[in-house]
Amino acid sequence: MIVNGIFTKTIAVRARASALALMLALVCAAAIPGVATAAAEEFAVAGTNITLPTPESTPERWVVAEGPPEMREIPELNITKLRIDPDWYNAELMPGDSDEITVTVTNPNNETVLVDPMIIEDPYSDNPFDEDWIAITPASAELGPDGGEEVFRIAVVIPYDADLGDYDISIAFTDDVMPELYPTPYPSYVNTFYLDVVIWKSPVVQILPAYIDDRVESGKEYDYAVTLKNIGDEAIDIDPEMVDVARYGWYGMMPAFENDAITIDAPSFVPANGTAAVNIHLEVPAGAKGRYDGEINLGIDDPSMGRWCDEGGEVDLNFEVWTQPTEPFIKAFVTDTASPISIEVDSTQGSKWFGACRIDGGDGGDEPYFDLTLEGPNGTATLVPTRITYYGSVSLGGGSRCAPPGEMTIDEAYHEDYTGYTEEYTADGAVGNWELEILPHYVEDFEYTITIEDAGTGSDTRSGVARHLITKRLR
Repeated sequence: MIVNGIFTKTIAVRARASALALMLALVCAAAIPGVATAAAEEFAVAGTNITLPTPESTPERWVVAEGPPEMREIPELNITKLRIDPDWYNAELMPGDSDEITVTVTNPNNETVLVDPMIIEDPYSDNPFDEDWIAITPASAELGPDGGEEVFRIAVVIPYDADLGDYDISIAFTDDVMPELYPTPYPSYVNTFYLDVVIWKSPVVQILPAYIDDRVESGKEYDYAVTLKNIGDEAIDIDPEMVDVARYGWYGMMPAFENDAITIDAPSFVPANGTAAVNIHLEVPAGAKGRYDGEINLGIDDPSMGRWCDEGGEVDLNFEVWTQPTEPFIKAFVTDTASPISIEVDSTQGSKWFGACRIDGGDGGDEPYFDLTLEGPNGTATLVPTRITYYGSVSLGGGSRCAPPGEMTIDEAYHEDYTGYTEEYTADGAVGNWELEILPHYVEDFEYTITIEDAGTGSDTRSGVARHLITKRLR
């Protein structure tokens, strides 16, 4: 067809297959009086030039139902399809920022096409995009047939007073819309470029640490501090509170304790260019077991805090509740010689970050140690300590995420990743049955080694020592 002297390509869509599906209702049924049936060997489908054979293998007959007249004729649809490259762009801009996007529009048709870009507001966008923020050049163009193209430049300028949030718009280069079977409130344009704009800015208030992980003991109390730093020129209000997230603990288990085990003490604001401390006190209920995963919303009155769905700022709390064993671990073994016995117990504190964010060491010490008892054929054996070893791993440049209370800078040249502690003993041996009892204190797990020095058996021809290595990893 011709519009204002310019040709546009017509795509004739007759959708015969869809019309056939809507017009026919073919069911297998017995002959019913008053129902028109096909008695010949073949019959014609109403409104089409298609004939279908009558089934010969069954006595059933085919019933033909015609659709309403308006569904028999599908009008031609005039749609001009162009190539848009790219057809989508995402921009993250701060108030006062700008960006320019280059979009190439190509005409694959064999007729000239008029392109007149228009801004279409997304009705489902979180925020309305002001058309004054965007400019498109050129304002229009004629695309020649068989590959004619035009490069459009889309300039976006965000004013300084723009609200933070997500903005979605589209640019339709022609007024062609997709056909719809039913009325729709918003047309779906065919030749469209989609633009997503996120307006954001850096938070005025910084949080350290943003999460607290610790291994705590039931029946004891712990204190932590979160430092807030305001880098702005105005005071920022805060209102910290526990979030009722109704979370479960480890692997779907019930939490070790409820939110009321945690109390928060904080000022009502963070001064301009200053800091404030949010003090967190944890009182672990006696007998508590398992894990607790919770959250504190700091209630920071800073709109930029909500960019990643943490409006108000948050601190994640993750606690693993540990209970000091009261009964020892027991390992039985047998000796067939009276050679001396050596025992080594080793503990590796693989999670050195436990307790790193406490204001102090918490309620009670946390240095690992063991209580060992060795029972033999002659009663309780005397364990003579021979060596205690401390070891660990250190990385350069720091790795901690907890600064001292009131500070936002983690100034450390070294960070200890993990530590280890080993106790070694010897005892006089005897032939018979033995039991080693190990009661650990403040350890995450431990390994033990029992060595029986048996030079007489020649079990190890290279050293003359038969070494019985038994290890146990206890969680």
